[in-house]
Amino acid sequence: MQTAAPGRDDPAAPVFFLSYWRPDPPKHGAGPPREPNRFVMQFFDELSENVNNLIGSMPGRDPGFLDVARGGGELWERQLLHAAGTSQVLISLLSTPYLTGSEWCAREWDLFTRRRVRPRHDHAQLYETAVVPVLWTPLGTPLPPVVSDVNMFVPTRLRDDFRADYQSEGLLGLLRTGRQVVYEAIVWRIAQRVVDIHHNYWVEPLRLTGSDDLRTDFERRAA
Repeated sequence: MQTAAPGRDDPAAPVFFLSYWRPDPPKHGAGPPREPNRFVMQFFDELSENVNNLIGSMPGRDPGFLDVARGGGELWERQLLHAAGTSQVLISLLSTPYLTGSEWCAREWDLFTRRRVRPRHDHAQLYETAVVPVLWTPLGTPLPPVVSDVNMFVPTRLRDDFRADYQSEGLLGLLRTGRQVVYEAIVWRIAQRVVDIHHNYWVEPLRLTGSDDLRTDFERRAA
């Protein structure tokens, strides 16, 4: 028997929030112009398309939130905190720079994981968290405990060699080495996980007006 939903979804809230390390743009004279986040943007576009195909298009907007700004300014921070505090799934693209080189990646993780996750109905699939850590590049350092406490996303119902390639290379590595078929299969499975969580759980919103009390690294908890 289905129970009442624990809360109402905010129609303006994204289904998923994509958290990733933002590299600095190349300096002038360092080579031809390029978008440093182009592969992240490709992943976001393809994941959004898959999520839309699974749950229906969201009029006038993407189902996810991707921050493409470099930061700075009260409006930027407010928009980022609102998205991290109202989205229903956090997708973290794990890499060594993500874990060691960005205060904002740690803030986004901290804010989202402070939120309570509640089942929408009695037969909800069992997920202990609405965080989906995705391997973006091979990791050069052990996962800090706050991250290792959450199971890394590993796709199911795929060929063993597909899973092995993903666990060895990460999504970016699959793109860089031309294994497009494997990459697309993994992105589809991530979209299915997002939709499963969204259908089965509701993550209570947490609206912060500032980021001062959020942790700035993954090695220690916020005060």
